[in-house]
Amino acid sequence: LVEAGYGQLEQLYNSYTAMAKPEREQPKVLIAPSWQADNILDSCIDPLLEELLGKGFSVVVRPHPEYMKRYRPRMEQIVQRWQGKEDLRFELDFSGNESIFNSDLLITDWSGTAYEFSFVTLKPAVFVDTPPKINNPEYEKLGIEPLEFALRDQVGIRVDPKELSGLAERLRALLEEGSAYAEKIENIRNTYISNFGQSGAVGGRYILRRLKERQQKKENQHETV
Repeated sequence: LVEAGYGQLEQLYNSYTAMAKPEREQPKVLIAPSWQADNILDSCIDPLLEELLGKGFSVVVRPHPEYMKRYRPRMEQIVQRWQGKEDLRFELDFSGNESIFNSDLLITDWSGTAYEFSFVTLKPAVFVDTPPKINNPEYEKLGIEPLEFALRDQVGIRVDPKELSGLAERLRALLEEGSAYAEKIENIRNTYISNFGQSGAVGGRYILRRLKERQQKKENQHETV
């Protein structure tokens, strides 16, 4: 295994760094669930919106593209129930990521978008503890705790989907603790992401070295013959 890094994350970071940072009267809260069973949209979107709307936030709901592909009628029903709210917008165009990274806070369940958001912006995420998304039901046999489990309490906070009362106050507290979270998240990123900002160079040097080694091996074999 070559400890190169995660080039895609670096590209997102570079785009975010170059992005204009708008000044807003209301903090932007992005709700970006995954699409597994009992995700936010299917289990608690209504009480979640009831808790946030009218509390001084600009709320955006961005469903997972796979959710739209599989369950579009469900999404249309949610939009219909909540249409007309001035501080709520539904984002159903997935052509870009800018709307994700110009948010002040992100709320999700088990979407990996949360870690991209936090590692790029150094802002905390809010994790709703819906049933986890498990693609390998025998994962525990590996004896390795998935990062999706281990980092939930470190890059933000966890909330019970059945106990959302007071969430608006908790979000405001997160916003006030922004600088402390930024330092913590940066340390976590540096711990788990190899060579952040230099993965391309590291990977490139490895490839060149291996090509030179193979070429030298061929030349040595030719000389032996």
